[in-house]
Amino acid sequence: MSTAPQFRRGKAGRRSLGMVLVATLAATLVACAEEPGQTPTAEPSQAGEPVPSAEPVGQFLFIDADTVLGPENLTEEESPSKVCVQWSRFAHNEDVVWRVKVFDPLTGAPMDDTMLASVQVILSDQTFDLHYGPHPRENPLGYFWTVSWVVPEGYPDGVINYTIEASANDGRVGTWEQFEVAAAMLTVLPDVRPIIAE
Repeated sequence: MSTAPQFRRGKAGRRSLGMVLVATLAATLVACAEEPGQTPTAEPSQAGEPVPSAEPVGQFLFIDADTVLGPENLTEEESPSKVCVQWSRFAHNEDVVWRVKVFDPLTGAPMDDTMLASVQVILSDQTFDLHYGPHPRENPLGYFWTVSWVVPEGYPDGVINYTIEASANDGRVGTWEQFEVAAAMLTVLPDVRPIIAE
């Protein structure tokens, strides 16, 4: 009556012994694959490939930008409801104003004129330098980069492709591009706004 339990324990014992032997063999093979005293190392990178850095790079500046309608050639009645309103479609003789904020990707802080060497709007035919300052000038609500451009009469109608580029004093750069949606891109309309003499 006692032989059956003894037989089952014998099978279990042989199975455990087999697992121990397999584990010991695997450990021996790993040990033999390395030189005595050598510690395991990661696979070397392929020749010519840069080794990734553990430090955050943060080399590309973050740019937030839009265009608004400026005060040039607006009537006194129009100005309160139109100046500094986001705008992307401008008539000739209307005032395009670019508003830009540049952020340090490592800190999230906005970058002023002590940190940036330049901020520029680049069109296919001309380049504008932006300037840092308070807005509005009286009772400012914030500080950012701006430049304005009155669309001259005779300037070609249609979409204006442009980029905004920022360069920091430490060599980092950033580029902003428009969303490629025609209805939202900066566009010159065929209309001509009358010039209002100052």
